[in-house]
Amino acid sequence: MCRGLLVSKMYATAKAIVTNLIYLIEEYGHVLNGARIYYTNRSHPPLLSAMIRAIYEKTHDKEFVAKCLPALLKEHEFWTSGFHQITVWDGECSHNLSRYYAMWDKPRPETSTIDKNFASNISSTSEKQKFYRELATGGECGWDFSSRWMRNPEDITTLETTSILPVDLNIHILRMELDISFFGKIAGNHNIATQFLEASKAREKAVSTVFWNERMGQWLDYWLGDSSSCAEGQHWAAANQNQNAFASNFVPLWMDVFNSDKNLVEKVAKSLRSSGLLHAAGIACSLTNSGQQWDFPNGWAPLQHMIAEGLARSGSSEARSLAEDIVIRWIRTNYTGFGWSNGVVLAFLEEFGWPEDRKIDCEGD
Repeated sequence: MCRGLLVSKMYATAKAIVTNLIYLIEEYGHVLNGARIYYTNRSHPPLLSAMIRAIYEKTHDKEFVAKCLPALLKEHEFWTSGFHQITVWDGECSHNLSRYYAMWDKPRPETSTIDKNFASNISSTSEKQKFYRELATGGECGWDFSSRWMRNPEDITTLETTSILPVDLNIHILRMELDISFFGKIAGNHNIATQFLEASKAREKAVSTVFWNERMGQWLDYWLGDSSSCAEGQHWAAANQNQNAFASNFVPLWMDVFNSDKNLVEKVAKSLRSSGLLHAAGIACSLTNSGQQWDFPNGWAPLQHMIAEGLARSGSSEARSLAEDIVIRWIRTNYTGFGWSNGVVLAFLEEFGWPEDRKIDCEGD
């Protein structure tokens, strides 16, 4: 949505949205899942720094960046401490990565009746509380809901969102660390710039070690073992990578630290083409038709944007061609009326254009 506002030159509106989100961080310690009091127990995918960076690239407003920096430091602390941070040992060194974890073990107030119905066959009070936490955490992750978080895609009570280290969450935090380092330079705080550049290098290494699967050419979510041992850390095991295809497996392409490697990008682009996720309307969330909204056949605007933008920035003509293919598919079948869908269409049109002789209908050329 922010990118769409910037394409529309609505800079003041984009800044106002960021200002509102910063208020939530200052008041509650994190961006809420929504600006309602019952959402204070869970956050949202951390994309605030990317919004601020996009605004800066359009406005070059250094004062705005300096104003935002303290809140970003607070948000980073939220995602890299307490229940959110997990240590994984690979046999040589440790890697700190993050997970979603809502501080709530009751039915969600906004869907209380639905949640109680879901849990009606769970007899144990403690198991019900755990399930309610998994539902709330599914809301925090933004993918509510998806087979990505379930042991059994046909049974929502098998949600184990807190038992997964998600690829995309850690990419968003990596992006945040690089952005904070950049903003630190702009604000003249070289200690912050250096500290967060080092943090980003550590997370980049962790992403490559824990998530990357060379055979598949994708970054895969990592299932944690017994959650009771999370405080002591986890020992990495290849078998714990979720080898199902999800659009999130390709989100690291959004980052220049990965899309600048031409050989890597072309390997991942080939994997995306053969994954089964690419359809007439764009990239599907998954290959599983579970009935959940973040599963096949649905695709969502932010995923199309991150993946296509990363492919286009890579410098590979093959990857650029795939990005354009995704953009054309998405625009031809996109609907209007939903904020991020319209924002992504505007961002795509600004980046890729639309020749006058190209048909807009789904029949194509």
